[in-house]
Amino acid sequence: MRTYKKRIAFLISDQHFHAHGGIGSFAKSFTEMCQRIDWKVDMILDKKPRHNEFADIIKNAGANIIYTNEPASYGKHSTFFQNGDTINSDKISNFRDSIIQALQLNAYDMFVVNTQEAMTAIYSFSLDEYVPVVFYTHLHSMIYREAQNFTSDVFLPNYHHFFNKHMEFSNAIIGTQSKKNVNELEKYGSKNCKLLRMPISEQSLLEPYQGEKSGVLFIGRWEEGKNPEAYIRAMKECGLPCKVMTSKTGVEKFKKAFKEAGITKFDIKADISGKEKVDFIRSSKVFFMPSLRENYPFAFIECLGHMPTIVLDKQDWSTNFDSKYYTIKPLQEVAETITSLYNSDSDYYQSGALDYIRSLEDNIANEWIEFLTEFEEESKKSNSNTAQLHGIIDQKTTIRYNEFFETDLKRKSVNRNDCVSYYGNRHKYYTIYTDQFTYLSKDNKFTPEENTDSTDLFEGL
Repeated sequence: MRTYKKRIAFLISDQHFHAHGGIGSFAKSFTEMCQRIDWKVDMILDKKPRHNEFADIIKNAGANIIYTNEPASYGKHSTFFQNGDTINSDKISNFRDSIIQALQLNAYDMFVVNTQEAMTAIYSFSLDEYVPVVFYTHLHSMIYREAQNFTSDVFLPNYHHFFNKHMEFSNAIIGTQSKKNVNELEKYGSKNCKLLRMPISEQSLLEPYQGEKSGVLFIGRWEEGKNPEAYIRAMKECGLPCKVMTSKTGVEKFKKAFKEAGITKFDIKADISGKEKVDFIRSSKVFFMPSLRENYPFAFIECLGHMPTIVLDKQDWSTNFDSKYYTIKPLQEVAETITSLYNSDSDYYQSGALDYIRSLEDNIANEWIEFLTEFEEESKKSNSNTAQLHGIIDQKTTIRYNEFFETDLKRKSVNRNDCVSYYGNRHKYYTIYTDQFTYLSKDNKFTPEENTDSTDLFEGL
């Protein structure tokens, strides 16, 4: 039976729990990284995931999926806030219930929060003196505050005001992807900012491609920030084959745009992952990323190592990366640049771009390990031996977390005081994690024996 050193709660909304978005890609790559360093991940969602294929991918990567059995509907919220979204109180309560449900079964060493409303929920538990709560930056506007004033912004002003203050919460850790982001966050008063980068979405993208290459690649949804119209314009001018990786809802939009532009050579893939995604990317000859508003885009990292990459001059997100490995052009010069790069016979892998991407990837796991180790050394601990936990472990030698509360303490439901007592005293014992459970023992050689299938155990949570 496999055991783990740590157990991580990864909070993500069903809205972002899919293969084609940056947050979903992070969910997958983070889970895979954790498997490599013997950390167990439990995905905690606000409701049952609607994308079953992606749920299977995440389970196969090694994570459990937990969500409340009785989620509140978002219908009233969506109906009232049709022309500008805001704080979703129903989503907050759903995350609260899902977190409580997860804490009935296991203890966690860290909460990694990827949805704004999930941060409101977990922060209200006031466990952050014992366990790090990492509020991870995904939205461009979380970092670059001037973006919150765009007339095209889908959020109402108070949404931003509310969650901007979350970045200043005492004890909350703001996790982000680059030193540039750290500097920007601190400029606006964010506290406890930590550089905790995202692993690449597919490890195979760190390996060169030996097959035939063709097509000019675009990755992203059909939305203003991704600027797909610029890609269509450039491809109409250069007349080269198009390759698009997008969401299912974007397929018809791209087909319509190609038809209107008279473009007939195109290949569109939706919601792909694994080998299909890797081969689709690596077999492309040029990548054009016209995005105007990005944070630290996965797509750029995925492609830069395998093909010449072009970005527009009217953005500044690309300064997160070494400019010698990509080309910056105004839109009117992009088609000509694409054509020149596409027709080049040079071996792109000789540019060193793939080695550069590998160098970015090299220390990511250590960043997370070092951060958690440092937090644990400074975390709040109890020096008292009066907790019921001690007497029961003295008697039994080993306890299983959920059985301790259910059987030994006769709790119908774990409460916050129970969690505080557990977290405050667990440093005195050995913690052992399995796919299903958490154990605390006096015996440093304890090995759990379980017969429960993890899929069945977490089904319906």
